[in-house]
Amino acid sequence: MFFSHDARKIVVPNIVHLARNLKLVPGQVVELDCPRATLMNIAFRIRTTGTVDLFVEEENDRGWETTGRQEVEEGEMVWHYILKRPCFRLRLANPSPAVDVEVSIDVNLPCLKEPGEINRPVL
Repeated sequence: MFFSHDARKIVVPNIVHLARNLKLVPGQVVELDCPRATLMNIAFRIRTTGTVDLFVEEENDRGWETTGRQEVEEGEMVWHYILKRPCFRLRLANPSPAVDVEVSIDVNLPCLKEPGEINRPVL
């Protein structure tokens, strides 16, 4: 019987902090570079003090292509997203003509690890 080498690995979370209390003035657009993903199923956690437009852009042979868009209203939300390519970035836009917003974003970029590589709690 044949088993893939990765079949013994376990998917573990890998939380990356992309922005902490990032202030966006009215109409401002910011691009956040993200680490390369090893698994394509990721999740963003976004906390904001006002409405923000989020765009996932993935790199292809011709440059950056917008592959996903989400409008986030004031508060906190989780956005599950399936990438098409491992190299991506996040673009944030404040659509308000008059109000500043603060944004904090974390992304879970899960990865595969051998069972012995996982940190176990000390009892």
